[in-house]
Amino acid sequence: MIPNAKGLTDKLGLSFDVVKTHKFADFGNIMRGMNTDEQTLLQMYINQGYDLFVSRCAEGRKMSKKEIEKIAEGRVWTGEAAKKIGLVDILGGIDKALEIAVKKAKVEGYTVVGYPDRKNVLQELLNSKPGNYIESRMLKSQLGDYYNGFSMLKNLEKADFMQARVPFELNIK
Repeated sequence: MIPNAKGLTDKLGLSFDVVKTHKFADFGNIMRGMNTDEQTLLQMYINQGYDLFVSRCAEGRKMSKKEIEKIAEGRVWTGEAAKKIGLVDILGGIDKALEIAVKKAKVEGYTVVGYPDRKNVLQELLNSKPGNYIESRMLKSQLGDYYNGFSMLKNLEKADFMQARVPFELNIK
């Protein structure tokens, strides 16, 4: 499902001008519905992805693509249903998959590392430059409603790419 905010923007009386150098440059813009070319392109990507998935399933299951397509029918199956129809051998999550992969690869002494590393608020506070957290809280209390705009401008200073932006911030409440 692709979001489309056209009805909302029409109700609010908002309109948008677009400058682009390619007909798909604003593909996925939620401020309008998709045109026929975009729908065709998206369907092509979906078809390619499904074909790749079926090919890999067929290879992994040592079956033909036709056999997989007949079983799978282009649907999403629960693990239990997929096991019943022969699309999977064993039920389990990432830990079970890792256990099987390690056995098949005959690996010993491995380490699992998750990316990106999750940080909690305390870690971020401890790892931030001294004063940054307190500084931002003080600024927020002093600037009030203007803090979001100020913060956006500070972040733009760090951007290393060209941007086209409207000279205001829209907050719908």
